[in-house]
Amino acid sequence: MPSVVVVGGGAIGLCTAFELTELGVSDVTVIEREQVASGSSGLSVGILETQYLDPLAIAIRVYSMEFFARLEREAGLHVTRNGYLRLAHDAADMNVFAASIAVQNELGVTHPRLLDRGDLERLVPDMVCTDLVGGLFGPNDGYIDGHLYCTLLADMLRGRGARVLSSAGLVGAGSSAAGRHLLTTSRGPLECDVVVNAAGGWAGKVGDLLDAPAAVLPQRHRALVAHLPRALDYLMPSVMDYIPASGRQGLYFRHETARSMIAGLHTEDVLHDIVDPDGYPTGADTAYLAEVGELLSSRLPSLADARLGNVWAGLYPISPDGSPGIGPYRDRPDVVAAFGGGGSGLQASPGIGRIAAEWIVHGEPATIPGAQVLVPDRPGLLETAVARG
Repeated sequence: MPSVVVVGGGAIGLCTAFELTELGVSDVTVIEREQVASGSSGLSVGILETQYLDPLAIAIRVYSMEFFARLEREAGLHVTRNGYLRLAHDAADMNVFAASIAVQNELGVTHPRLLDRGDLERLVPDMVCTDLVGGLFGPNDGYIDGHLYCTLLADMLRGRGARVLSSAGLVGAGSSAAGRHLLTTSRGPLECDVVVNAAGGWAGKVGDLLDAPAAVLPQRHRALVAHLPRALDYLMPSVMDYIPASGRQGLYFRHETARSMIAGLHTEDVLHDIVDPDGYPTGADTAYLAEVGELLSSRLPSLADARLGNVWAGLYPISPDGSPGIGPYRDRPDVVAAFGGGGSGLQASPGIGRIAAEWIVHGEPATIPGAQVLVPDRPGLLETAVARG
């Protein structure tokens, strides 16, 4: 079995390392320049769901949800299963939602269902639904604390004999006399057979060090806490008013407590705010608060007196074509990608990690059919990243 160094101590890097140990790799090291989950994973709102539209994206999330359920049973991961609702504005939306359910059913996921407008009104009594025709609802979906999830994975990895090194940023890369990777980190040198680039918003910088370009555009996104004017007497689902690949952004909100919810604007399209991951604004601005506040007031008018605050910002490591980069480079097969999860990298992390690990151990992915198309040097991907970046 090869020795592997995974660059990035977020959800995807830790899951890749975990899956490598599942497949029998004993020499696994994760390096993180700060602390575990100090980047996007620790700032995520933590939503877990399978209500996607592309069959491969659904398959990755189905595998991932099974992994979260396993950690819930075996390791005490807390999953709040409040359900996930994707809103439909017209019949075309409902048609693609029906196709999503068909794919999920084929993969053994039977709980998602289509809702009509009346169902929406009963499910979220505070929500205005006059502009909606229905939605796609996964009642078993939920959310987790991303930081606690990553900490749990790191502890499990150490228990399996893997190393998880914090304050160990990658600062240089070359070759040893034996032709293996010789990595220079802020905690000293490391030698290995395979390097995994799971550096999230920093994947482009790590790719440059490894001479394996990474098509990732770090997009700045914010979220906030809405303190409600009254306690809710029902468990609010996670509500998403965005269709993947729609070319726009949309409002989302989810339960946090009976008196608060988390809200923000979500997109997985390359629209705005591509930033340097080492220097971007992390706080709020009045325009953002006003935009989210107006959308919340329109969608949830009975909660319009909510107090908005506790704003934070993080990175979506957006892929130019909307799909992650996973697998080896044709010209550098000893460098493996596991990046570009965008705004849903946490929920997809087990599936992405499994694909990357199988490339390393078996030479191809097997668990999630069709994942070969996600290789990081697929045609046009890097050129698109350069043009948009």
